[in-house]
Amino acid sequence: MLLALQAQLPSLHPPICAINNEPNNCEPAQGWKLALLYLSLLMFAMGEGCMRACIPLLGGDQFSNDDPKKSQLKCSFFIWLKFVNSLGGIIGLVFLVWMENNLGWNIGFMICAFVVLVGLLVAASGAPFYRIQKPNGSPLSISRY
Repeated sequence: MLLALQAQLPSLHPPICAINNEPNNCEPAQGWKLALLYLSLLMFAMGEGCMRACIPLLGGDQFSNDDPKKSQLKCSFFIWLKFVNSLGGIIGLVFLVWMENNLGWNIGFMICAFVVLVGLLVAASGAPFYRIQKPNGSPLSISRY
């Protein structure tokens, strides 16, 4: 969301630069504009890293290993998860890059923010149906033995 806001609001942009005429005379972003950019990139990286690590674990936890049918569904879940992740990467590399080059960075970031918001709403709406397992111990208590 911060990247989308920074791309949308001109007051958060560095001064306009004629890069074709004088490429070495461009003024870089400074102060709170640069801090906001770094903060938004840091939050994006942390969110992406947490999502990439947690989604397979939490998704695989929804299937029981006791039932062979559920075990087969677990395998299918991981196949579809990998397919959807790859499809998202292809869409991001082709469609979003084209949109950002032709329509502007603000449109590309707004589309990304909207897709993240829709994903958050879908995940939150399914929360009552999630299978939550009680932990059998923590890694710290198991490592003592």
